[in-house]
Amino acid sequence: MRRGMILVLMCCILPLCLGVVSCRKVSTSAGAAQLKIEPLKALDAIPLDYGDLVGVTSNSAAPGWAQLWFERADKTILVVKVNFEAGKLAVNAVAIPRR
Repeated sequence: MRRGMILVLMCCILPLCLGVVSCRKVSTSAGAAQLKIEPLKALDAIPLDYGDLVGVTSNSAAPGWAQLWFERADKTILVVKVNFEAGKLAVNAVAIPRR
């Protein structure tokens, strides 16, 4: 019985030790990448080439504004801010590339 418990403990401890030994530190020294800012072509409509609307978020720090999240055909994400109280669009959109 004692041998069986030792064998079970070894089967549990060995994978844990292998996992700890194989860990490595993730580099965080690289700075945040700059995202591309795209000016809107017109301030009365969102271009169709921005793709499908996939989400809407709000920010309590900017009441009255919402972010519309679009996905282009090439999977790039575009964020357009809209002020739903004043009925206007922000002049720029943020493009987030996908790889």
